Amino acid sequence: MQKIKILRVRFIPMEEVDISGDEILFLDDNKMVTRWDPIHPRDDFAKGYSCTYLKEGYKISKVMNSAKEVKYWYCDIISVEIKDGGNLYRLVDLLLDVKIMPNGQVIVMDMDELALAAEKKLITQAMAIQSLRQCDRLLKRLYSGELLPEVEKTFREYCE
Repeated sequence: MQKIKILRVRFIPMEEVDISGDEILFLDDNKMVTRWDPIHPRDDFAKGYSCTYLKEGYKISKVMNSAKEVKYWYCDIISVEIKDGGNLYRLVDLLLDVKIMPNGQVIVMDMDELALAAEKKLITQAMAIQSLRQCDRLLKRLYSGELLPEVEKTFREYCE
């Protein structure tokens, strides 16, 4: 079996980063579960797990310190492109992010980046609308209290 390649694509800054070093722990048509270390050394966290909902368009990361204590949860709103017969995954960052603190505080981030990217035509109007709709669906699932327990169950199943 050919090694799966994972690319993270961003618009601000414009970059495409190969994150194939992330360890894929589980993959099916609906989700990809990975274990990863930061791309660059960081003082604020040491490692993480991510559950990418391939059809829903978001990636939920459990960001931890070196003692495996949760620092926060980070949710990227993304578009997923699967190419090369399933051997290439392009995770296109649609700019909006949601951060959940251990105390339950939910912070919607980077709305200014979404506006700037749309204004400068780095993204299409359809992509901006997609980002807003996917973020809305994510927030509704978070506020319902169902999503993080579901993700934690997935991590217990595949990451421990």
